Amino acid sequence: MNVRRCLRQIVAPTGRRRAPRRVEETVPLRVLMRPQDAMVNDLAWCPAEERNTLHAFFRLGGRQCWTCRTVTAHDPLTSTPPAGGAE
Repeated sequence: MNVRRCLRQIVAPTGRRRAPRRVEETVPLRVLMRPQDAMVNDLAWCPAEERNTLHAFFRLGGRQCWTCRTVTAHDPLTSTPPAGGAE
């Protein structure tokens, strides 16, 4: 390798012998913060804020506050009444 070429590669590399860089996808923050299994939105008591706020209720149980992002665990919601009827 020529000395001038070696110096030129150090100062201004052309990148011909380098592996191509992987392009990473950027995901918007609103997509990352969106609940993936939300079934319904409704007002509920938020223990962190100590007031009623809008929550996303999940299919598998639990809810997440839209204001402070606190997750509260509870049983899954069902639309059918319990066995034996209302008491």
